[in-house]
Amino acid sequence: MASWSLVPCLVTLRSEFNQVAPGRDKSSDGSIGDTAHAQSSSDHNPDETGSTPYEDADSINEVHAIDVDRDLRTPGWTMPKAVEIIVVRHRQGRDDRLQNVIYNRRIWSRSWGWTARAYTGSNAHTQHAHFSARYTTAQERDTRPWGLLEAEEDDMATITQSDFNARMDAWWNSRMSPNAEDNPQRAALRVAPWQQTVGRTGRSTHEVVFTDMLALLQQAAGVDPEQAAKQLLAGLDDQAVLDAAAAALADPERSSEQTAAMLRTALGDRAQEVGRLLAG
Repeated sequence: MASWSLVPCLVTLRSEFNQVAPGRDKSSDGSIGDTAHAQSSSDHNPDETGSTPYEDADSINEVHAIDVDRDLRTPGWTMPKAVEIIVVRHRQGRDDRLQNVIYNRRIWSRSWGWTARAYTGSNAHTQHAHFSARYTTAQERDTRPWGLLEAEEDDMATITQSDFNARMDAWWNSRMSPNAEDNPQRAALRVAPWQQTVGRTGRSTHEVVFTDMLALLQQAAGVDPEQAAKQLLAGLDDQAVLDAAAAALADPERSSEQTAAMLRTALGDRAQEVGRLLAG
């Protein structure tokens, strides 16, 4: 059986990558597997060959995986950001079409709630991201948007951990010497805010601490920095934190992104507590 097709949901995903990154590198793109894949069970093999992890209900010879080159060549877009948007949508139950995602020695799977695990396969997937679709008919045929275009249209609503890390790194490097020692607060902020939810709100600390805090900063424009900090940190009886927040708000030449990054660094492990207060 020589002819094959890609499941429709992945056709849409590949098309969406092409729309957000029209000039992207495609040298590591792929769908149907090579002869090496054919020797083992792989989502890159057409599903009527018997060499796939699962079977679907139809008799169409379909491939259930694509690889997308990591080099998107588009300002504001990286593969870590794209992977994060897609994985988070699945983790939140907003999408259910994928079985797993593999990128840069990590794998996320619906089998364990879309948390990251180390990937130890022979291909580390450092040159491309791998997306495997489920074998259920409804998911195969679902061609709804994947969230990348939505993120492009409303960047503030979909700031990812990788976005924040890049901005924090830029801020850090612009103010510290290249050999400046990192600090525990900065290291924690690279991971913790995006892995927790705030109380019973169902919102991540990313949404609450960053987006809400940035909104408050924008509202506080022109307000006395100390007064703005007191409003922001109402209920936190900690003068040192208050002073750090006031310093973060004090420079009118600092961009809102830089200010937010400085606030996160100043707050350290108090950021989650601020998030709970902002969530009410």
